[in-house]
Amino acid sequence: MTIINCTLPFGIIRDINNYSKIINEILKYDITFNILKFSTDSSGVNLLLDVPEDKIKTITESLKKNDVIVNKKGRVIVLDSCIDCGACISLCPTEALYFNEDFKLEFAYEKCIGCLLCLNSCPRYAIEEM
Repeated sequence: MTIINCTLPFGIIRDINNYSKIINEILKYDITFNILKFSTDSSGVNLLLDVPEDKIKTITESLKKNDVIVNKKGRVIVLDSCIDCGACISLCPTEALYFNEDFKLEFAYEKCIGCLLCLNSCPRYAIEEM
């Protein structure tokens, strides 16, 4: 599974019928996916989708055909400048960031969903998107 971030600009979703049209466009390919995050901001409706790796191209093309902005999400890396303060830990929804038995920050790549909530939490900017 791979994480992609989609933004549905407000101009293309005037009502629920526009939103369902976009979802139905994906579903017609019989692809199972998970919506990990649903939020809104001034740019539109943002979706964080977990989709099968072999279906990325199909979903991406389908979404772009409907004027949806699609970005493949990256995972993060923790840099050597980390001071093990733990500010990022409480924001991580999957516990990909955690303290080991020596209270050193650890990162479990396989648990990371690419939500990037941890990026702005670090006072040393020691977490970066890959």
